[in-house]
Amino acid sequence: MRYSFKLVLVLVVFLAFQACNQSEDNVPEITKEEFPDLKIFLDKFEVEAKLRGFNFDFSNLDLVYVDKLTLQDGSEYCGLGIIKHPVSGKRTIQISKSPGICDWANKTDIERENLFFHLMGRAFLNLQPDNALMCNGKPLSMMSITFNNFNIYKENEPELREYYIDELFDRLAANEQCIDFGQNFTQNPVFFKNELSDLLWRFSNDNGRYQFSRGIHPNSFSTTYLGISSSGNGQNTGYIYKELEVPNIPEGATVILRTKVNAENLQGPGVAIAMRVYDTKIGNTGATTNESHLLTTETNPVNGKLENHVLELRLPNFSRKTIFIIPFAVMMPGTSGQAYFDDFEILVEPR
Repeated sequence: MRYSFKLVLVLVVFLAFQACNQSEDNVPEITKEEFPDLKIFLDKFEVEAKLRGFNFDFSNLDLVYVDKLTLQDGSEYCGLGIIKHPVSGKRTIQISKSPGICDWANKTDIERENLFFHLMGRAFLNLQPDNALMCNGKPLSMMSITFNNFNIYKENEPELREYYIDELFDRLAANEQCIDFGQNFTQNPVFFKNELSDLLWRFSNDNGRYQFSRGIHPNSFSTTYLGISSSGNGQNTGYIYKELEVPNIPEGATVILRTKVNAENLQGPGVAIAMRVYDTKIGNTGATTNESHLLTTETNPVNGKLENHVLELRLPNFSRKTIFIIPFAVMMPGTSGQAYFDDFEILVEPR
């Protein structure tokens, strides 16, 4: 593939817990014993890992209490799981001592374990937030950020605890559950489509040699497009792409990237589409992010006059180990003209 893409994982994703306002009179007196050594919870994590066949080296992991966790936007957090700390370079768990947000001092050990394991999922296992649900409305994963992460499972729920920890180490454990996919893919196969309101598209313009646009075609009322144009001076590939995190797609389904390309007079090599798929691989010192599939039409780009020319890529046998799907619209180096990728979408065909 002629272009290179560096997947940048978000280093700090997690949890803001809103607590009830407390007057100073009601704030409990904090004693040293109320903040036990975090290694207690790391030891519990290690026990569960060994039960599942993992023997980890935690020498590159820092466990830290901080007085308060406040991000630049002013939001206060209870805990952070950091894959690579910007100063130390280590995997890092930070827990706030602030009584106003997480009240760690008054939590039970099982509640503390819930949050600690969640943060280990991020910092040590490289997992992303996963807000999928079981059919009964419970979170499908400990990595949910829409539920209270102190209470994913409780003291008297050993089977539920075992499932959530199983899923933390192996996302395929979720296949044992009834999963709410949010739609019937047999009736509505569109999992994702380019919508004008979505501002999270990214691009690579080869130092300004490509121009990008997004919009709705005049007189179509609904046909959205991704546009790429160039005067032919592109030395590297120009592309526009979108990161889809933790796609909630049935195990074994076929995932299809499809678009219709329109161009008046596209000269040179032409345009193509591509799709990268990523999962995680757990090693001795934690997980790494791994590219499991690369599909592309770049070896056979299209050019000339194009009228609703369909480009399609098919990924069979989808795995719920997937943590990212990234679709691309691509213009090859040396191409001149403008191309529109219309109705750019991902479809799902259940097994």
